[in-house]
Amino acid sequence: MPLSVENIEVGYGKKIVVRGVSLNVGEREIVALVGHNGAGKSSLLNGIFGVAHVSQGGVTWNGRSIVGASPSANVRAGLAYAPQGAQIYRTLTVAENLTLGAYVVKDRAEANRRIAKVYELFPILYERRDLHAASLSGGERQMLAIGAVLAPSPQLIMLDEPSGGLAPLVVEKVFDTIKRLADEFGVSVLLVEQNLSEAFRIAHRAYVLTQGRIVAEGLPAELEQDERLGGRFLGEARA
Repeated sequence: MPLSVENIEVGYGKKIVVRGVSLNVGEREIVALVGHNGAGKSSLLNGIFGVAHVSQGGVTWNGRSIVGASPSANVRAGLAYAPQGAQIYRTLTVAENLTLGAYVVKDRAEANRRIAKVYELFPILYERRDLHAASLSGGERQMLAIGAVLAPSPQLIMLDEPSGGLAPLVVEKVFDTIKRLADEFGVSVLLVEQNLSEAFRIAHRAYVLTQGRIVAEGLPAELEQDERLGGRFLGEARA
């Protein structure tokens, strides 16, 4: 598996938030990580990407340990992370945001080719390329946030709540695009999401996290039908 997480603990200072979590993401695979608010989903992504401290266990990417690696080193190694909240530079244009996203690509011509792929995935961003990001709609800002982390052409992208604050029709389009990442562009996806129906619609496999621990894993259809998970672990995520 390109990404393998084994028995990791993640915390902030002395507080441990993620306890003994193991998961994996294969090539061209979309894996959903679901659970109630405060379950530790974002902290797990932070630990994998090097934003939060991993105090125990291992994270292996393409056969090499990345525990302790900086986020910038992980970007150069082919990982990408789009945190919750469509984090973009609103005072810059769409094109400038994508250029910043591709900063690790030293060859300018190659960087431009990779940005062109982003425009292929999100044609609306090409139409808006000279506009300041602050002028974009909520859905367009989310597309730009995803596009910026895609600009270096990563092999795996981690997405934290890409549906947050978006209208239902826009949410569907964003998730259709995430599916295209795997199907057409060969990108693996680790997806943290509260919108269970959309996450399970596109995911190949899923993990359920609660109180910092994995309590279930399997095919989305199997997890949805598991009465033990129902309201106890997935009730809030179904909303």
